[in-house]
Amino acid sequence: MGYEEAFPGELREYYRGLFGSEADEIMASLRTPVEKYYIRVNTLKTSRSKLMEVLKKEGLKPKRSPYLKEGIYFEREGPNFDDDYNPGLKKVVANKFAAESVYQGAMLYAPGVLKADGDIKPGDEVEIRDPKGLLVGVGIARMSAKEMETSTRGLAVEVTLPKFKLPSLSELESFREGLFYAQSLPSMVTARVLEPGEEDLVIDMAAAPGGKTGHIAQLMGNRGEIIAIDKSRNRLKKMEEELNRLGVKNVKLLHMDSRKLPELGIKADKILLDAPCTALGIRPKLWESRTPKDIEATARYQRAFIWAAIKSLKRDGVLVYSTCTISYEENEANVKFMLEKGLKLEEQPLFIASPGIGIEGVQRFYPNRHMTQGFFIAKLRKV
Repeated sequence: MGYEEAFPGELREYYRGLFGSEADEIMASLRTPVEKYYIRVNTLKTSRSKLMEVLKKEGLKPKRSPYLKEGIYFEREGPNFDDDYNPGLKKVVANKFAAESVYQGAMLYAPGVLKADGDIKPGDEVEIRDPKGLLVGVGIARMSAKEMETSTRGLAVEVTLPKFKLPSLSELESFREGLFYAQSLPSMVTARVLEPGEEDLVIDMAAAPGGKTGHIAQLMGNRGEIIAIDKSRNRLKKMEEELNRLGVKNVKLLHMDSRKLPELGIKADKILLDAPCTALGIRPKLWESRTPKDIEATARYQRAFIWAAIKSLKRDGVLVYSTCTISYEENEANVKFMLEKGLKLEEQPLFIASPGIGIEGVQRFYPNRHMTQGFFIAKLRKV
């Protein structure tokens, strides 16, 4: 059971065309969770050394990021069993989302169960598989099969042996107090590359769930003004709760499609466009469903956001464009589009990944080389 079948055939071909002999390594990495799981210290409320002490008391093993003074990471545990391991136990099938969580060490709750072998009763050891049959973990049933399939809440399986284990953070007291935000390393680098100042008017064009917005706010010391836009009212509601938890005070939330941004007539000093993308760099990928057709369509869709950003920047303003995908069309090709529109590439103050494909000065994170999500960052100035 290799990583091969996690990717549609035409996408595998696309990757081999783009990345050559490295494509297989990239796909194998994408199949697994990140090796280093990062959180961002919320410096509006605490310092890294203080938070490290608290986390150690809470039973975790935090490590300092060498790149960011607000970065802490935890080492991934696993894999805890081989790809061909077959425990031969009674079977519970989880939906894709729940299966990806179990694969990284989470418990399995009833809403995530698709079906369960009929003779399962509480206390039985069971194996958990995703809808396509991939083994994601082993655990102890805490409900009967019927309860698992019908309950809308409650613990279905206590997972004792997940494929991998990342720390569970949302139950911690330090989390509730808003001392940190779980955020990937490249995503943190993005706000650093933007270099927001305390006097700046910053626009975050696709802001929810708010990780980068919160980071920008802390880099600005809660001063200046951030306008955070998202087209999902639901996601904005959650984002508001997050920002409150973190003690962020300089953000105005705006419910709209940011392709219409120029209609507001605002001119920003800095704009972050973390563009809607095919998310091909997100890990772990138990199964990928996107194809090269999706890449083409999404790259075109992104250009409407890029246009809106260019029109809404002050002269000499800075645009940071980022994606959590690894395609060429959504990344370097769109940077070329921006250069044709008169923007100039700027040097990035924090550069810890690889240069772009055919373009220097943009930053590309590879899952296999950098042990992160696949990610892309470009910084441009309107001249």
